[in-house]
Amino acid sequence: MAKEQLLRKWQRDHFISELNRNYDPLINAASLKVRALEAEAIEVAEKNLADKIGATPIIKELEDAIEMVKQKMSKAARFFRTSKQAQKKDVNYKFNEKKFELDGYGSNRIMPDDCWEQIREWAGDFARKQIEKTPEGKALKILEDNKRVSYKAIMEAGSPDSLKITLNKNLKKDGLSWEQEVKALPNNKETLN
Repeated sequence: MAKEQLLRKWQRDHFISELNRNYDPLINAASLKVRALEAEAIEVAEKNLADKIGATPIIKELEDAIEMVKQKMSKAARFFRTSKQAQKKDVNYKFNEKKFELDGYGSNRIMPDDCWEQIREWAGDFARKQIEKTPEGKALKILEDNKRVSYKAIMEAGSPDSLKITLNKNLKKDGLSWEQEVKALPNNKETLN
């Protein structure tokens, strides 16, 4: 009985590379399907969650208050631009603006977008859990788990020959094959010239 050859680092790297080449296109395609479902689900979950936890009226109230502050800034600017004192002296450049915002950087400023971003984050967690239950989510999970099992087999393999058999068996479950047949070029003299 011949002694089995141990797996070398370059062989292990080769097996990992081939595993990635086989699985990555399937996982990427499944991920795209899941992301499309996720985007739709988050949009629906965001609105439902905001209504359910009572955030919608609070965010609306904040938006109204911000709009009111902008209107008051505009009114103050008009006043200072047109006052008798402004006729005699220059006014600060801020009073010549036509549009007013509450921009700026600061962690103590809460804007409606901040609220919606938080709702979106919470809704995303919920949507992802729901998508895991869909056929597309289950398929992605299976592909990722099967790739992980095959990767583990590579890392624990004792010899290349036994590893090839294990990998071929694992990949067949996902419609793949470890052993690829070499294809011949068409026998056409015109393509060779």
